[in-house]
Amino acid sequence: MRKKLNKIIKKALKQTIEEFEDSSPVIYQHFFYGAVDLAPQNLVVWYLFAKDKELQAANENGLCNKLNETTIRNLIAAGYPAEAFSEAYYPLNGKITFQGGTKDEINDVIYSLTHRKAKVAFTTQEDIDRKAHGDYHLYFQ
Repeated sequence: MRKKLNKIIKKALKQTIEEFEDSSPVIYQHFFYGAVDLAPQNLVVWYLFAKDKELQAANENGLCNKLNETTIRNLIAAGYPAEAFSEAYYPLNGKITFQGGTKDEINDVIYSLTHRKAKVAFTTQEDIDRKAHGDYHLYFQ
């Protein structure tokens, strides 16, 4: 399941980046992650701009909204489950084993996994440098 979804995601993001290759401000970098093998709604697509002022401009000129809408449209058109973008319940595709925690904590984890939705997010390289000294792993954890 993961390989199939990763292929769909890569195809959709390639198309989206091509559609916005002449945009201003320029998209500095993009990537995705998430436990999509457990549930497709765990997907997060990130678009980065180089500077904070570029992200501000992208928000003001509607680029972020257009990227969000186009990314979701392209993902669904490529075969990504549309339900992953809704607030509705989405069943887990795998088994989860808990090594501890109260019943309420376990229920909270299960709820968060089954009721979240895939999303498109934005940040800047400047913010990553400022908050995590350029360490992507630290910034995005």
